[in-house]
Amino acid sequence: MPRWLAFSLLTILVWGIWGAVSKVSSDAIDANTNQVFFTFGLLPLILVVWRSSRTTATREGGKIGIIWAFITGILGGTGNIAFFHALGIGGKASIVAPVTALFPLVTVILAVTLLRERIGTAQKIGLVLALVAIYLLSM
Repeated sequence: MPRWLAFSLLTILVWGIWGAVSKVSSDAIDANTNQVFFTFGLLPLILVVWRSSRTTATREGGKIGIIWAFITGILGGTGNIAFFHALGIGGKASIVAPVTALFPLVTVILAVTLLRERIGTAQKIGLVLALVAIYLLSM
């Protein structure tokens, strides 16, 4: 099994559990508080990763990478708050998690328009099916 696939499968497993646990926490606390404690939960991981990759920032382009990573964190945190809010106001984890997991639609649109990446017919069909999935899941 390629390493990237193993990490992708681990991501699916961990994020799947995260989605269910997020519903439990969102039933007990508001979205903003949820995000604060979500961030506190990241601190041990931040320390481990920071310690193991301190030389990354010194690579060529490392500083701009840090800026983009910071922006990514702001965007991700904002998305988390919206996710927790959706769960907290009555959204079911079995619906909210799959709908929000279709975020690659936005990524593809931005990649095509801003990064000038090309997608084929199969990918275009996949995008249409993803939109249909959002509609069907939200019914």
